[in-house]
Amino acid sequence: MKLNQYTILFLSLLLSFSCGKNDDVDNFGKKEMFTNYADNLILPAYTTYGSSLTTLQTALNDFKTTSNLTTLNELQNAFLATYEKWQSCEIYEKTDPANTVMAIENINFYPTREDSINAYIARNENSTTFIKSRNKNDKGLPAIEYLLFNRTGNNQQILDRFSTDINADSYKAYLTSLIANLIEINTTILSDWNTSYKSTFIDNIGTDASGSFSVMVNSIAQRTDDLKRHQVGIPAGYSGNIATATTYPNAVQAYYSKKNIEYMLLTLNNMKDVLKGKATTDGLGLYDYLKTLNVTSTFGGNLADDILAQIDVCITKVNDSGTDFSETVVSNKPKADALFLETKKLLVLIKVDVPSALGVSITYTDSDGD
Repeated sequence: MKLNQYTILFLSLLLSFSCGKNDDVDNFGKKEMFTNYADNLILPAYTTYGSSLTTLQTALNDFKTTSNLTTLNELQNAFLATYEKWQSCEIYEKTDPANTVMAIENINFYPTREDSINAYIARNENSTTFIKSRNKNDKGLPAIEYLLFNRTGNNQQILDRFSTDINADSYKAYLTSLIANLIEINTTILSDWNTSYKSTFIDNIGTDASGSFSVMVNSIAQRTDDLKRHQVGIPAGYSGNIATATTYPNAVQAYYSKKNIEYMLLTLNNMKDVLKGKATTDGLGLYDYLKTLNVTSTFGGNLADDILAQIDVCITKVNDSGTDFSETVVSNKPKADALFLETKKLLVLIKVDVPSALGVSITYTDSDGD
């Protein structure tokens, strides 16, 4: 009888301890966190990007009406502002509205194919319908960047393309269709968010493949994968995680406008803000939830804090990489290699440790390993 009493007491204490340990997790405001993401980060990001697209459309109309160096410069500035705003949207690629329209493939896949674009323009194949059906390397922001910039910064050459070139009208038509396609895509994304998807996103707090934990983790992991692979790895000559003898300086993001370093920094700083649920001030984010779980990372520290620390390490390495990564991979390869190594470490934390801690699965596929 006494043994049974002790057994019951032990089990009661164990149960009490277990419940107390999980109180913070159970009481965490999951819906509040996803509401913060929807209302204060995701919708504002797409709305701001949409406003910049409207400004870009206006600048394009002015340029087509009066094509000179002044209106070209205004058009270029409007484009760069738009491309900058897109960096804050790209991290939400795996949310349904963006995933359904294949946002990355249609908006920001690089490097762009110069020969293909030039061939389409020469054949006067430049309608919006035509653009929609093109390969991912022939449209989106990188294609616009190619049309509006060159590596020499000679704007007269760009202006001639749209004014005196034999295909000047077709150049303008292709550019017009590229921008129209981007506006249509973003309108669709915002419409989906503002109708049925917002409530679905906020309410679906499970960890299954359709749950918002899975959606956010996969989105952030995909963005980290793209940073490691496309922004850093491929230009630096990495095939997956294997270094090759050949670098590809023209494969960087924003090759023509030379904004690649700036966009890497935007990617990393936005990743930090998203993890912390930060709009103008910190709100509830995945960082807070991970802190509640108190999980140890592959590095041996607190997972949530190790992720932010590793992002800061990557930011330092980006700042060490000069002003144009396409030049860095050629003239200072060790700097590029060092940056790649740190992005690889960041990817392990986000793509391996975080899913394990949250009990979600990585649902997207890649071919290069981690």
